[in-house]
Amino acid sequence: MAPPYHQPRPEVVLRRAEELINVGQPVTALDTLYEALTSKRLRNANAASTEPFIRKFAELCVEQRRGKQLKDGLMQYRNIVQHTSPESLGAVVETMLENITQRVTEAQRNVEQSAVGSIEDLDEAETPENMILSLVSGEQNRDRADRAVVTPWLKFLWEAYRNLLDILRNNVRFETLYQRISNKAIDFCRTYERKTEFHRLCELLRNHLQTIAKYAHQQNSVNLSNPETVQLFLDTHFHQLNTATEMELWQECFYAIEDIHSLIQQSKRPIKPQAMANYFEKLTRIMYVAKNPLFLAAAWHRYYNFIHRQTKIFTEEQLQSVANNVLLSTLAVPIIKSSSRVLSTAAKENKHRTQRFTNLLFLSSAPTRVSLISDLVGNDVLARVSPELRPLYDLVEEQFHPLSICKKLSPVLSEQIATNDDVSKYGTLLCNVILTRLLQQLSQVYTSVQLDFIFRLARFPAPYTMSAAEIERFIMHGARRGEFQLRIDHQTRSAVFDTDPFDSSQSLSNGAQLQASPSDLMRSQLSSLAICLSNAQRVACPEFVAEKHAEKAAAVTTALQAMAEEHRMANARKLVIDRRKEIIENALARKERTETRERTIRIQREQEMERERLAEEQRRREAERMQKERDTIQRAEAKKLAESIKLKAGLNVSIDELETMDTSRLLEMQVEQIEKEKQDMQSRVKVLGRRMDHTERAYRQHEKPLLEGDYEKQKKADSENYASARKAQLEQSREKHQSDLAQKKRFQRMFDDFNAVRTQLDEGRSAALAADRKRVRDELTEARDARIAEYRLMRAEKDATEAKERAEREEREAREESAKAAKAAELAQLREEMAAQRARDDEALNRRLEREAEAKAPVKSKYVPPSRRQGTESASPSPAASSARSTPVPTATPASATQTESPKPADGPKRYVPPALRRKMQ
Repeated sequence: MAPPYHQPRPEVVLRRAEELINVGQPVTALDTLYEALTSKRLRNANAASTEPFIRKFAELCVEQRRGKQLKDGLMQYRNIVQHTSPESLGAVVETMLENITQRVTEAQRNVEQSAVGSIEDLDEAETPENMILSLVSGEQNRDRADRAVVTPWLKFLWEAYRNLLDILRNNVRFETLYQRISNKAIDFCRTYERKTEFHRLCELLRNHLQTIAKYAHQQNSVNLSNPETVQLFLDTHFHQLNTATEMELWQECFYAIEDIHSLIQQSKRPIKPQAMANYFEKLTRIMYVAKNPLFLAAAWHRYYNFIHRQTKIFTEEQLQSVANNVLLSTLAVPIIKSSSRVLSTAAKENKHRTQRFTNLLFLSSAPTRVSLISDLVGNDVLARVSPELRPLYDLVEEQFHPLSICKKLSPVLSEQIATNDDVSKYGTLLCNVILTRLLQQLSQVYTSVQLDFIFRLARFPAPYTMSAAEIERFIMHGARRGEFQLRIDHQTRSAVFDTDPFDSSQSLSNGAQLQASPSDLMRSQLSSLAICLSNAQRVACPEFVAEKHAEKAAAVTTALQAMAEEHRMANARKLVIDRRKEIIENALARKERTETRERTIRIQREQEMERERLAEEQRRREAERMQKERDTIQRAEAKKLAESIKLKAGLNVSIDELETMDTSRLLEMQVEQIEKEKQDMQSRVKVLGRRMDHTERAYRQHEKPLLEGDYEKQKKADSENYASARKAQLEQSREKHQSDLAQKKRFQRMFDDFNAVRTQLDEGRSAALAADRKRVRDELTEARDARIAEYRLMRAEKDATEAKERAEREEREAREESAKAAKAAELAQLREEMAAQRARDDEALNRRLEREAEAKAPVKSKYVPPSRRQGTESASPSPAASSARSTPVPTATPASATQTESPKPADGPKRYVPPALRRKMQ
C-alpha cells in the first residue's frame, strides 16, 4: 500500500522552483509555486516561512506578466498574514511595485535608445521614404515602439494597482497600505498622463468608499468613526483632487470635492488649515470652469474668510491676491434676476445643483449678490485689495453714472485687469454687469433711446471691446430671459423700454438708482398713501398724535425693560447651553475613549485568540507530522531489521508479514535467533578451549629442558652489560668534577670585589630605607588619629540625634496616652448619660401605658374579627404576657434592664407598640 501524498513545505517548494529556474524552466517553476500557494496546506502557514516563497512567486509573475495568478496569490497571502503580520504583505507589495516600475522605465529607455540608434546620420534630414511612410501609416516609429514595448508593461502596472486596491479594500488591518497604494496609483496616472485610467481609478475609489458603510458589520471592516481612518481617507482624496486639477479633469474634481465634503462632515477631528484652504481654492477653480459667477464669488468669499486670519501660513501678497479675486468675482455677479412673466424652467432644473453647491460651501442657504456685497463691506475686504483696484467698488456700486461709467472704468480695465493674468478672467463678466446696470438705469430715465446712443455709452477698452452686434445680441438675450423689459425697433433704430407697472422683477443689488420705475411706484403705492394719511392725521388731530407718541414712549420703555430681562435670560440660557454643550462634548469624548479602548481590547483579544488558534493548529499539525514521521521511521526500521535478520540469522520474513508485525515481535524473533546462535558459539568455544589446553601443555613439556641453558646465557650477558655501564658512569663523574673545580677557581678571583660592591650598596640604601620607614610610620599615626577623631564626632552626633528622637517619641506617646484617656473618659460619661436618659424614657413610657390602661373600661370576652381590629387587641389572658408584648426589650445597660424587666401589670388592655416604634424608643 503506497503512503498518502503530502504537500511539501514552502521551503522545499521554493528550493524546487529555484532549481527549475536554474535549468531554464521559469514557467514550470511558476506553476509549481502557484499550485503550492493555492493548496490547503499553506493556508495556515506562518509569515516567516511564506514571505520568501511569495516574493519569488511575485517576481516570476511580474517577469511573465501573469496578472490573474498574481492576484490569486496575493489574495491567498493576505488571508495568511492578515491576523499575524500584516506588514509582511506591505513589504511584498512595495517590492513588487518597484520591480514593475523599474521594468517600465527600462522599456522606455530601450525605446529611446532604439529610436536614437535607428538614425544613421544625425545631420541628415528626414528621408523621402520616411515621409511617405509616415503619411501612409499615420503614426511615427516611436508610437509603434511604445505600443509594442512600453504599453504592455504600463497595462500590467495599471492592472497591478487595480488588483491591489481590490484585495486591500475595506480591511482595517491594511487601511494604511490601501491608502499608500491609492496614492501611488494616482501618481501613476499623473506621471504617465493616463486620463482614462484616472477616471476609472476615481470611480473605483468612490465605490470602495461607498461600500464601507454597507459592509460595516463584517469582521475587520473599516470604521469611519475612527478619526485616524477618516484622516487617511481625507489625505488620499485631497491628493486625488490636486491630481485631477493638474490634469484638468474638472468632473473628477467635483466628485472628489463631494467625497471630501462628506468625509469632513463625518470627521470628529478638526481639519488642518492648509487642507481646508486647498479645499476652497480648488472649489473656486471648479466654479470658474462651471461658469457659475454667483458660486464662484461665494467660494472666493469662503476662501478669504478662512485664510485672512492665517497670517503665519499665508503672506500679505497671497492675501492681497485673494482679496482682489473676491472683489472682482463679487462685482462680476449678474445683478438682475428673471422676470416673473418668464417661466423659470432653467432655475427649477438647476435647483438641485444649487443645493449641492451650497452644501459644498458649508452654507445654510444659497448666497445672493446682496449678501456677497454686504460680506465684502463687512469683512473689510476692501482694506486688503490693491490700491489700483480699490476705486472699482465705488464706481460700480456707489457712484455709478450711465453717461460716464465706461470712461471712468477704461483705465482700470485696460491697465489693471487686462494685464493681470490672475484677474483678467473677470473682465468680460464685469463688462456684462456694467452693461446690465447701464441699461437698467437708462430704463429708469427714458422710455426709448437710440441704439447709437447706447453703443456710444458702452465703449469698453481692448481686449474687452464689444461691437454693436455683440451689444445688440446681449440685449436680446437678456430680453428673452426676462432680464430686460424692452423692445428694439429697427425701423427707427431705437430701444423702447416697457413700463409695465405690475412687473415684479427687482435688482439683486442695492446700487445707485436715478429714479423710481413705474413698477416700483406701483409696489410702493399703498405705502405712499399710508404716509400721506399719517401726515394729514398729524395736522388734523394733534391730541391723538400726542397720545400715540405717549403710548409709543411707554411701549419703548416696556420694550427696553423686557429687552434687558430677555438679554439677561438669553445670557443665562447661553451659559446653560454652553455648559450642556461642554458636558455633552466631555461625554462624547469619554464615550469615544471608551469605545477606542474597548475596540483596542477587542482587537487584541481577537488577535490573541487567532494566535492561540494558529498555535494550536500548528501544534496539531506538528504532532500529526511527527506521528507520521515516527510511523515511517518505525516501518523503515522494521524493514531494515527484517533484512538484517534475514542476512544474519537466515530468518525469512515476507513484506505482508512485515506489515502485520510490529517492532517488538521482530525483536523477539531476533532475540530467539541470537540465543540459538549463542548456544552454538558456546559449544564451539568449549571444544576449541580443550584443544588449546592440550597444545599448550605439549609446548611446555618440550621447552622445559631448554630453559636452563637459556638462563645461563642471559646471566652472563647481564654481568657484561653491568661492568661496561659502571665504567662509563665513573668516567663521566670524573670529567664533571674536573670542570666544576675549574669553574670554582675562576669565581674565587672576583669574590672580594663582589663583597666590596655589596657592602657599599647596603650602606647607601640603609639611610633612605630608614627615612621611608619613619615617614610611613608618621603617616599611619596621623591617619589613625584623624579616623579616631572623626569616629568620635560621628558617634557624638548619632547619640545626640538618638536622644532627641527618643525624647520626641516619649513626648508623642505621652500625648497619645493622655488623649486616649480623655477620650475614654468622655465615652464613659456619654454612656452613663445615655443609660440615664434611656431609663427615664422607659419609666415615662410605663407610666403612660398604665394611665391609658386605667382610663379604658374592661372589655368583655367577645370575639372580634381580624378585619375589624384597628390596632388594638383584646385583653391578654395574663398580665405578664400583655406587659411583655407591650414593653420594649432593653439591651443597653443592666440598670435599664432592671427597670424594664418587672413592670407592674395593669388591669385593663394595653396598646400594641410596633417593633419599629420599639426600636425608636430604645
